[in-house]
Amino acid sequence: MATHISRELLVKSAASFGFDVETLVFISNSCNEVFQFQKSGLPHILRLSEKTVDYVDNIKAEVHWVRYLAENGVRTSLPITTTDGQLTAVYQENEKWYIATAFHMAPGKFFDSDPTLWGPSLFNKWGETMGEMHRLTETYDPMDFRLKRENWSAAKINNPYLQEGEYRFLFDKLTAIEDYILSLPKDQESYGLIHYDFHPYNFLIDQGDITVFDFDDSIYGWFALDIGVAATHAVWWGSPNQDRKSKHEFAKQFLNEFLTGYVKQNTIDHYWSQQIPTFMDYRNMSSFFWWLSSWDGNEDSLSVFQKDAITNGVALIKKGMPFDGCDIQL
Repeated sequence: MATHISRELLVKSAASFGFDVETLVFISNSCNEVFQFQKSGLPHILRLSEKTVDYVDNIKAEVHWVRYLAENGVRTSLPITTTDGQLTAVYQENEKWYIATAFHMAPGKFFDSDPTLWGPSLFNKWGETMGEMHRLTETYDPMDFRLKRENWSAAKINNPYLQEGEYRFLFDKLTAIEDYILSLPKDQESYGLIHYDFHPYNFLIDQGDITVFDFDDSIYGWFALDIGVAATHAVWWGSPNQDRKSKHEFAKQFLNEFLTGYVKQNTIDHYWSQQIPTFMDYRNMSSFFWWLSSWDGNEDSLSVFQKDAITNGVALIKKGMPFDGCDIQL
């Protein structure tokens, strides 16, 4: 894995945020190009997003919210501004636009670096942190309409290969869940600005505390949806065994601990806790279409993991069963 960002663009980014370009170290390039750099002797993160220029306000809205959370006590990777006080820097290169943002690097380590970290204490703290974020978003007002993230909406899937054969079962199931979600009520106590990707690789653990980062998927959505996303990823990566019974038991144990932490900071009534398994099912379904968004219909291009997941997913849908870990009652 290597960066696709030119040296010239990295030099411009270093000048914008006031650091030495020679300290840059490439980290990853999934949805964004991510680097680490040193400034004032401390590690920071540089994120470069290849987007259209009209996406700048969306990223400014993300950074504005992260700053608000940090200023109100949430442990997040605090954004830093450019040398002229801006939240972002925007560059054009070879007819492409790049939006740069920079953050203090979170302290700590990932959950899978030490097997003793993964357990009830972490689940409780994870829930407490999300509850704190949801409580704060209930009164968050960006003041400027340009600093407002998008609302959750049903996926727009136009890929014809995903609407035929066995894939039609996945498509129709996703559509049915989305129709149900769209029927759910919205109010200040249940719907607001959420992280929407608060999974275990988007926070670091330091002496029992966690610092959350990577808010670029944040949207206005249901708080129970945010919880469902976290629980789904916890089951994917944290269930001690991969059989259905184990995942079911782990999901229940995880959510019991997670919600115990959550209610320390924010309330959730029974109606919304009952919706969490549906939101988990939705996250499982939508993951297929994230993998297959640009698929050309060639099954040989799919990994063994993807093929097995699709086969299993279609089998569950045909039996009228939810995905592993989603058949729990709360």
